[in-house]
Amino acid sequence: MTYVMSDLHGCYQQFLQMCREIDLQETDDLFILGDMVDRGAEPIPLLLDCMERSNVYPLMGNHEALFLRCAEQISPQATAENFYQQFFPFIHEVCTPWLQNGGDVTLNQFLALTPAKRQLMLAYLSEFSLYEECVVGGVPYLLTHSGIRNYRKGKPLKDYAPDDFLQARPDADTVYAGDAVMVFGHTPTLSLLPAAQKAEVFFTESYINIDCGAVFSDAGGRMACLRLDDRKVFYV
Repeated sequence: MTYVMSDLHGCYQQFLQMCREIDLQETDDLFILGDMVDRGAEPIPLLLDCMERSNVYPLMGNHEALFLRCAEQISPQATAENFYQQFFPFIHEVCTPWLQNGGDVTLNQFLALTPAKRQLMLAYLSEFSLYEECVVGGVPYLLTHSGIRNYRKGKPLKDYAPDDFLQARPDADTVYAGDAVMVFGHTPTLSLLPAAQKAEVFFTESYINIDCGAVFSDAGGRMACLRLDDRKVFYV
């Protein structure tokens, strides 16, 4: 079976619950479409878990891109105890955009790792792809974090800029006219369909948005998982 999730944002306990809900097996494939980190309570435990799973395939999200941009420049001497005092100019110049987007929890948990473990994690993150293509049940799918910004039919995927896969904001009327069904997250369906006010996976003829706002549970958000084989949706 092939499963797709997105925008877990450190909701590690819900992720574990979802793995039990779908009865994830080692023979299954699970694609996570970016934004595993920031905002939620346990982004680093979530990453550490997924690093050990050979059947989990993460994609780059805009939050991982921010994380990498900052963390790759953090001194090995930095710790959770000294970082905010000794590295203030660096925080101000490099880390502010990340911290303003919910990166503080990720940063503190990252700094609690040993330097060796940090390097392993950064190497893992640097391998995240911008998109994946797969065929399930004879249906071609294109998996990205956000859809594709500045989309043009027939334009090769390699010709798009990285941010085009990370920062798109499709609306309910957006049409992707390619051969594959696009699956993405990034824009919670609660905001995509304000009239409906439902945290539900949103299906159109050309795309599927699976970001149901797991980290925004106070606003009615929840975690969603789509099984591509039969398009069944699971929620926790």
